[in-house]
Amino acid sequence: MLFLQNVSKYARVLTATGAILATNAVFAQHEVDDSADAGPVKISGNENAFGYSPAAMTAMMQSLGGINRYARTQAEDFTAAVAAHEKVPANFILPTPGSGPVLSMTALAYAAPGKNVVTVTPGYTQLTNLFASQGGTVKSVPLNENLAYDLKAIEAAIDKDTVIVYICNPNNPTGTVPDPEELKAFVRRIPKNVLIFADEAYLELAPGGVEKHSLAPLLNEGLNMIVSRTMSKAYGMAGLRVGYGMAKPEILTKLRPYYQGGPNLLALVGGTAAILDKEFLAENIANYAKVREMVTKELAGLGIKFAEPNGSFIFMETGIEAVEFQKLMLAEKIEVGRPFAPMTKWARVSIGTEDEMKRFLVAFKKVMTAQGKLKG
Repeated sequence: MLFLQNVSKYARVLTATGAILATNAVFAQHEVDDSADAGPVKISGNENAFGYSPAAMTAMMQSLGGINRYARTQAEDFTAAVAAHEKVPANFILPTPGSGPVLSMTALAYAAPGKNVVTVTPGYTQLTNLFASQGGTVKSVPLNENLAYDLKAIEAAIDKDTVIVYICNPNNPTGTVPDPEELKAFVRRIPKNVLIFADEAYLELAPGGVEKHSLAPLLNEGLNMIVSRTMSKAYGMAGLRVGYGMAKPEILTKLRPYYQGGPNLLALVGGTAAILDKEFLAENIANYAKVREMVTKELAGLGIKFAEPNGSFIFMETGIEAVEFQKLMLAEKIEVGRPFAPMTKWARVSIGTEDEMKRFLVAFKKVMTAQGKLKG
């Protein structure tokens, strides 16, 4: 049903732009029969099931005639929109295809034998794995009893060879966030020669959002810090690959030898429109909050332990090895997340639509009961 609603919404956009003729006839050929055998619910990759800004779609459709040209003014427009949105200078912005390239460039620019990066486990490993592959050392600190950052332990792990402290906020896979004032104080007292990397991929979805939690405002204090953001999550534009890194110019200069180019023209145009469409972003955030609350209430009622979720996923204890849990849930046509060592008897479940999560809960209860983890 959501598919048909999105088709209807986007069909109106396409008709309004005049970009495609006979839109209704085209979509009529591809309508989904709800009575047909449904495919699996995909709640494994932290994709946004609620869609993306119709304004972004309109902007991209109107730009299709220009994709024979390289993105020039579009990159400038995107950078200006980001700078205004983040309240940082435009020369602090580096547009990238998603935020992943910012993590990779940082690892390549700073890694060296004898140098280390401090992070947590379990956590997101793109930067740290690449850092290790270049001869650097990864120093992992356990999460605290709430599966959240232990900032004192992280600070204690920093030594003379530390070049980066990597903070994913909210943490992936646990979804927890540190107290924002404690985090800001922590960042300000870290040795100035140590780079703070704040990966804020999911932060729009945390209660209070970037306004409450983001470290981006501290960039204006001249701190040794990178903040990365993606439009794949709250903005629902994962397939476009658009994001950015933020840092003072001398840090971006250090990354540029490893820069592989920015987002494509359509991604830049769509990204700019999405940033300006604050109403749709607020709608997406509200959808996530509503469904997240529904699922956590159900889990709590079942006695299932879970980390406090602040992103687009929930990390829950199943008591079943994650690989086996994936297989059992897939048999019920539900795709859930991969294992996260060392917590391999926990599962990361992305938040889908309300209907998708109701299907998940039915399958979850069935699997957990069959495995003796819930009473029938």
